[in-house]
Amino acid sequence: MGRPFFACRRVECNLRHLKITLGMDVLKCKSVQGVLRELFMFALVYNLVRAVMAQAAQEAGVAPDRVSFVDALRWLRQALSDEVPLRLTINPLRPGRFHPRVRKRRPKQYPLMTKPRHELLKTPERQRVPA
Repeated sequence: MGRPFFACRRVECNLRHLKITLGMDVLKCKSVQGVLRELFMFALVYNLVRAVMAQAAQEAGVAPDRVSFVDALRWLRQALSDEVPLRLTINPLRPGRFHPRVRKRRPKQYPLMTKPRHELLKTPERQRVPA
């Protein structure tokens, strides 16, 4: 019973790495081809970071999910420069660790942008942001 729950949490962490750590939460391209190209590049970078994590885990004799994703990403960025690469962090085993899913910050009280920006700029100053 404990295994599927743990696997689900790992999937959520992997999606968080894709969306937040790599910055894929908001795609910047507007065309279908651009979005597909952007998704392909995110997948490529994600797999490259995972390969670095797997190699570091094999050298340390631990499971790959114990290697820090953020450290592996930093290691790759630093490997492109002439600096000496950092040592990757091996996270300690923490079985049963669980944090409830809650929102830390309240959403902003500004209205959603439902019209194009050029139309919003034509509105009078006092109507742009409700009081």
